[in-house]
Amino acid sequence: MGLVGAAALAAGLALTSATATAGADAWQHQGNTPAAWQGDHGRSAPTADLSLVHGVPALNVDIYVVKNLFSYKEFKNVQFGTAIDVSTDCPGWVTPALYVVDVVPTGGNPFKPLLITDLFLGANQSKTVAAYVTANAAGTSGIPALGVFTNDLSSTGGQARVTVRHLAVAPTVGVYANSTVAITPAISNGQTATAAVPAGSYHVTVTAPNTPGTVLADLGSVTLPANTNALAFAIGIYPSSFEVVTLAVPTAH
Repeated sequence: MGLVGAAALAAGLALTSATATAGADAWQHQGNTPAAWQGDHGRSAPTADLSLVHGVPALNVDIYVVKNLFSYKEFKNVQFGTAIDVSTDCPGWVTPALYVVDVVPTGGNPFKPLLITDLFLGANQSKTVAAYVTANAAGTSGIPALGVFTNDLSSTGGQARVTVRHLAVAPTVGVYANSTVAITPAISNGQTATAAVPAGSYHVTVTAPNTPGTVLADLGSVTLPANTNALAFAIGIYPSSFEVVTLAVPTAH
């Protein structure tokens, strides 16, 4: 498996050729909303946790996850908007190790990747690999990318942690709970914001940057369980394919 070449990236860009340029005052939520995260289902904080998010629209892919260069798992025909908890889907397989994540169009040759990255997953670490389309702060699209994000598993002391990742082709926005609690006052494509709040249900809104009164999208009531890092990924291209996908990772108690 080689590095991603310019030709492969160009092909990926062609498959996501829709370009969105939208000011914050025009940005509106178009996709699914995270009504609730289900919590940790009694699962303790993982010794190693790995998840995948497919956020490149109009492209079905096969994802290969290679561990220590000899053991691998494959996920076939993964559709846009899919979040995969590899640790849950492949019990016992995810351990501290070196991983390579290889993304090809469905049915493609895994040795000719569209996107590829490698990562080391250490003990007591949680990481998410997300395929998405880059964009600037104004919401103008760039090229597909494969990002590696580390999820905070440290204790919340009985509170809830929420992590928001802006991976959509959309402008800079703010995210607020109950109109006053800033999960992040301003976040742009490729950035992450994390906040710890008392466990419970919150009314979550997406707003103009630093302006909680200017609501651009209403995500409704969201339940944030105790001792859990609730991960929210904004993906897709505004306005045609934007949506929010979620995962929940238990934290240390």
